[in-house]
Amino acid sequence: MQEIETKVLDVDVEEIKRKLDALGAKEIQNARLFVDWFRPQGHEEGETPWFLRIRTNKEGDSEVTWKSKREFLGVSSTKKEINLKISDEDAMSDLFIEIGMKNYAHQEKDRISWLFKEWQFDLDQYPGMPAYLGIEGKSEESIREAIKLLNLEDKIATPKGERVVITDNYKLDWYNMRF
Repeated sequence: MQEIETKVLDVDVEEIKRKLDALGAKEIQNARLFVDWFRPQGHEEGETPWFLRIRTNKEGDSEVTWKSKREFLGVSSTKKEINLKISDEDAMSDLFIEIGMKNYAHQEKDRISWLFKEWQFDLDQYPGMPAYLGIEGKSEESIREAIKLLNLEDKIATPKGERVVITDNYKLDWYNMRF
């Protein structure tokens, strides 16, 4: 799967909820997520063209995701992703470590997701920082259309990944974020 997305920073949570509700967007998720990131042992940030993520919600539903390196398009970016549902995140984590991966980061975040037309909207709230709205669409133009649809043109939209956004914009330790 090819993902094309942006992040709109410092959004008002209640305003976003109202706008998406008024449009008739379908809420598909409302959960606290626990995320662990893995890369090959001995590699530092930016040295590998891919990484792995295990994401689990508070109900225990888990998935593992392989992600390629990000390519920038404008206000959005693209990367390849492969997602697999898993039944045992602890065993998967142990497997990754046994095959030479390092668990290098952990985050907790609250996420509400909606689907509307061709877009997925993910409202993410991490501890200690303002919320941001992730927008996934089918193209850079589609992303810009969604920003306009929600009247978010006055907000900063960035193609950067969450690690860079959190460390650069909010000066927080992305590698260990817990409620």
